Amino acid sequence: MQTNLIKKTVLAVLASSFILSTIPQIPAKAATSSKQVEVLLNARKMAFPDAKPFQDENSAVMVPIRFVSEKLGAKVGYERVDGKQNITLKTDKHSVTMTVGSSTAVIDDQSKTYDSKIIVKQQRTYVPLRLVSEGLGQEVSWDQISKWVWIGSKKPPTVEELGLPKTSIDPYKTFFSKRPELMTNEFNEPYKYAFKIKTSNFPLLMSGYIYGIDLYTFHDNSAYNGYTYIRIRTTRISPNLYLLTNKGDIRYRFEREELAKQNNDGTVYRYYSVYSNKDELLHNTKDVKPLSIQDIKYIGFDSSSTKDSLSLILMDNPWRK
Repeated sequence: MQTNLIKKTVLAVLASSFILSTIPQIPAKAATSSKQVEVLLNARKMAFPDAKPFQDENSAVMVPIRFVSEKLGAKVGYERVDGKQNITLKTDKHSVTMTVGSSTAVIDDQSKTYDSKIIVKQQRTYVPLRLVSEGLGQEVSWDQISKWVWIGSKKPPTVEELGLPKTSIDPYKTFFSKRPELMTNEFNEPYKYAFKIKTSNFPLLMSGYIYGIDLYTFHDNSAYNGYTYIRIRTTRISPNLYLLTNKGDIRYRFEREELAKQNNDGTVYRYYSVYSNKDELLHNTKDVKPLSIQDIKYIGFDSSSTKDSLSLILMDNPWRK
């Protein structure tokens, strides 16, 4: 472990000496779009088959009733009474009765009123998620930054606990041919396998608690205005990144510490350059054009929870067209 840490520490020190010269040279247009509301059950994102959750004008998260209720272990019943559609949810311990068009529900024989009404949209019945989860005795919290609703436990799994198949490391060895020292984990043990993850697998426990990864373009009056970075949201530390390019090589990226942003919930946004002129200055890797996100085939995470973690963690570049 000590040898590998020394190698990567030296790289970090050298990289920091070029920190002012690693601003990307090609501006990238921002992709401005509102985030899709996500619902997480025990720290796993729920995959809605068609009708998606959304936030209404009252900021209430509205969800398709049957899908969410059944995931929470409830039986869903429908009954039309006096021209109105009634819906019932039942578990061994709780019962909920509500009516389409009403904002009031009866939970365990007690009436409770919410800010939003039960509605029908896209031929699906939507109800306030808080009504369903509270009515069924589930702990619920709202993550304003990621637009997530947490139900139940917030402890995410490690990559190993996802149950993903281990794949051969062989297809990725050529990317490391000029940087073999990077083909080891944090304990200086060589990688033997590979895990392929997706953005939908987050949140995950890696070096720290990783909420997710996205692209972010700065819009301010700083030297970074108009430039796009890979962004990771975490509670504390964040793994360094491997960028495996369509040129058949690898670029190693440390966090741009001067860009780190503390969020009001205690989490931190950490940023990583795609282009860096230290590729040429330190490693004699020359690019005809500055590296862009479209040149990245895989993104890897230099993160090992234990000495026995011998799998290279990779994901296909989700922003590559």
